[in-house]
Amino acid sequence: MTTSYRKEAIAKLRAEKKLMRQQEAVEQKAQLEAEEKAHQANMARIEKKMAIINGEEVVEEKPVKKKVKKTPAKKTTAKKPAAKKRGKPKKS
Repeated sequence: MTTSYRKEAIAKLRAEKKLMRQQEAVEQKAQLEAEEKAHQANMARIEKKMAIINGEEVVEEKPVKKKVKKTPAKKTTAKKPAAKKRGKPKKS
């Protein structure tokens, strides 16, 4: 015989496991997409190298960067007073 609280506990665990499996599937899908993107970038890099080795012209498409002038923010810090120099201890 199984008591009701055990049935409830089992049902709760099954629901938690189902949610965990769904979350893991989403994480795995994201990881595979990231790996595929990295692989495509690597293959493109290798293709460029092979074109250079074979003597073909390689046209690089560089993204246009906008120049942004950054104005440094002036930091106002209070100067700490200089530490006092300690002299020789007095002889007693």
